[in-house]
Amino acid sequence: MLTIKKLKKMKPGAIIAEGFGYIEHPWFNDAPHAVEKDGKTTQVKWIAVRGEIHDWAIYHSMDANICPHKYFDCDCHLTASYEQILRIGAKLTSKKYIRTFVPCDDEALGMYRY
Repeated sequence: MLTIKKLKKMKPGAIIAEGFGYIEHPWFNDAPHAVEKDGKTTQVKWIAVRGEIHDWAIYHSMDANICPHKYFDCDCHLTASYEQILRIGAKLTSKKYIRTFVPCDDEALGMYRY
């Protein structure tokens, strides 16, 4: 579990976690290859990183102009490197998904950079 104590011990720019997950994304719910069977969520590749002042954020592969196809009719955004997602990825803003990807206490969540 991510805590403020752990955040303070990390160096700025440190990778907290990375992986694949599912988020609800209203713009892409009609993309035939991106939406899961529930019709609400799409897979993303994500990376969590510590900021300069023991704040942190999660960036994901959707909305990042990574995929050349209109409306993500493919899953090529999932092949982007973590470095690319960190540089141009979209910031995750849903507390539900933030805590799903990186379990954290309330104090660490309070340091999330929206």
